Amino acid sequence: MKKIEDYIVVKNTISKDICQSLIDENNKKEWVKHTWYNNQKDKRYSEETKELYVMSCTREQQNKLTPAIIKALEEYQNICSWKDSITNSDTWLRQFSRIRFNRYEVGTLMRRHYDHIHNIFDGERKGIPIVSIVANLNEDYEGSEFVCRDTKIKLKTGDILMFPSNFMYPHEVTECTKGIRYSFVSWAF
Repeated sequence: MKKIEDYIVVKNTISKDICQSLIDENNKKEWVKHTWYNNQKDKRYSEETKELYVMSCTREQQNKLTPAIIKALEEYQNICSWKDSITNSDTWLRQFSRIRFNRYEVGTLMRRHYDHIHNIFDGERKGIPIVSIVANLNEDYEGSEFVCRDTKIKLKTGDILMFPSNFMYPHEVTECTKGIRYSFVSWAF
């Protein structure tokens, strides 16, 4: 019997070279303030203070990261699955959403929340995210600690953190106190 914490898994599958190239590429572009989406009001909003910066991933960047994400998700399924007696298959994650990059400067954070993402499904794609994916691109910062279920999870460069995308896994990133933290997020279904 697995404990709820057993479904929080970290795998190091992204090379440091790829991480650094993504940071370098993205720092030549414009970042925008993160917004929260309220599906009941169909409205986006941003908090007054401490909001991190975000950027969409290019197709080339998505293609560059896809092998590492697929490898991490395969390992996640091997750890968290059991053989289905009907289909005899361990594969239940078939695809993942477009990547979004996050940049945490001094004084910014990600407020506590859980991932009940609706806007990755556009009518053609239907469903809900099953597994949240958070990848860390650097370590030369202080603060900006990832916290899930009130437990700090130390992430190294190239780590991919995966956990269920539901209300039982509230998470946040604490305030950045020195340097800049670069990461990305995606959701598997």
